[in-house]
Amino acid sequence: MEIAVNTVKQASEKNAMETLFSYLDKGIDDMEAGRIHAVDKAFQIIKDKMQDEL
Repeated sequence: MEIAVNTVKQASEKNAMETLFSYLDKGIDDMEAGRIHAVDKAFQIIKDKMQDEL
């Protein structure tokens, strides 16, 4: 049972990391394309995306 729990936990952590890195990649792409947001707006976008994931 413990092995199953650890496997699920690792899968969840991997999924979370992949999601985070995809957001970071998108942010870098936006910056390179000149699509820049003010800091407050950027944090609001991040908070909104995090809420969507939960």
